Amino acid sequence: MKKIEVIVRPELKDKTVAAIKKIGVGGVTVCHVQGQGSDDPPLVGQYFSKDLIICVVDDPKLNDILNAIAKAACTKTKGDGKVFVTTVEDALDICTQKRGTTSI
Repeated sequence: MKKIEVIVRPELKDKTVAAIKKIGVGGVTVCHVQGQGSDDPPLVGQYFSKDLIICVVDDPKLNDILNAIAKAACTKTKGDGKVFVTTVEDALDICTQKRGTTSI
């Protein structure tokens, strides 16, 4: 399983979530975040508003999801965001006690 964390422009959040769900991801978590890119000038106390979309997916869906995210969230301008992919060793659905890919 892979955990995908997507940082996108707020106006592209819904379009990006729709693209992810179209691939077959059941659930997502969305948070409003603030930050600064590494190329941004050091601005004291000033950050850019973004949205963070988090989902966990089966490995075979990874490339399709990354392609869908890139298509949905790209405006071809600086500040479009980033995608981070990490390996998830296990998962547990607290209510059903299902583990692994059956829990996502």
